[in-house]
Amino acid sequence: MIIILCEANMQNVHVIGIDISKKTFDACAMFNGKNKKNSFNNNGTGCEELISWIKEFGLTDPHICMESTGSYSEAVADFLYNSGYKVSVINPLQVKSFRISKMIRQKTDKSDCEVIAMFCLQNFPVLWSPKSRENKELHEVNARIDTLKMELNRLINSLEKEIINKIVANSINEEMQFIKDMIKKLEQEALNIINDSPQLKRQYDILTEIKGIGTKTAMTILADMPDVSRFENAKQYAAFVGVTPSHFQSGTSVKGKSHISRLGSRKIRKALYMSAIVVKNHNNAFQAFVNRLVSKGKRPKVIIVAIMRKLLHIFFGILKSNKSFNQNLAFHC
Repeated sequence: MIIILCEANMQNVHVIGIDISKKTFDACAMFNGKNKKNSFNNNGTGCEELISWIKEFGLTDPHICMESTGSYSEAVADFLYNSGYKVSVINPLQVKSFRISKMIRQKTDKSDCEVIAMFCLQNFPVLWSPKSRENKELHEVNARIDTLKMELNRLINSLEKEIINKIVANSINEEMQFIKDMIKKLEQEALNIINDSPQLKRQYDILTEIKGIGTKTAMTILADMPDVSRFENAKQYAAFVGVTPSHFQSGTSVKGKSHISRLGSRKIRKALYMSAIVVKNHNNAFQAFVNRLVSKGKRPKVIIVAIMRKLLHIFFGILKSNKSFNQNLAFHC
């Protein structure tokens, strides 16, 4: 009887799954036991046609869901949000896992939008809201800095050859200097964006007040993490980054090693990892926390990951409350 009631309630829920590519996107609307699909160009005209298509069915407050595909999905999500629709932008790994759990072997644009709609119908993912203009600008600048640093490392590696033409070496060095100058210029622009926004400036200040949290980590958190208001608790905040424990156990005989899930942002994890090393070695507020893990026989890398997770919990608390780091509150248990 309970199952029947749940199915009846799901019939009254209207959802739309959207699978987005560079030039087009496919939509699947599920409502009143029906399943309708259509394709649109990934531009302003296509978004307007999507809304007209939705209105044809008289859908009641539909929940629209799409995978996070960077700039391709952001424009569509922005348009729908500004048009008054409920929007969720989800991790593609969630949809992949959902498809596997349903043993759906077919994978095309048409089937993908249907799977996304099914996922939305059964999981009610958290609603999405766009970042502020300042956050978007900071994200763009920070992403460009990361790209240039990757290119700089590639050039550094190319100079390590045993034999290299002198003119080629000079050319590489000149290019490296140009990239270094551009990185410096972009880092200053990022700080300008932060300083010009009272909210970002306050958040940046309370993050960098924590010894071991430098400019790069603070900027990455502000640029790439969703606003804390999207999360109910610190555990969800840490899970977004992928530093929550993942356990493997089956019955009483199969027990694998626990590890972090790695389902979130690799970029944020990389920045946190470097900060966690500094915190471990130089932040006295974490000393008792570290000593307790050492006394339990935890390996050095496990301790670093634990610090990463602890930092995210602290970030969540200070950004949520808009208050500076308090050691007594952070380590009260």
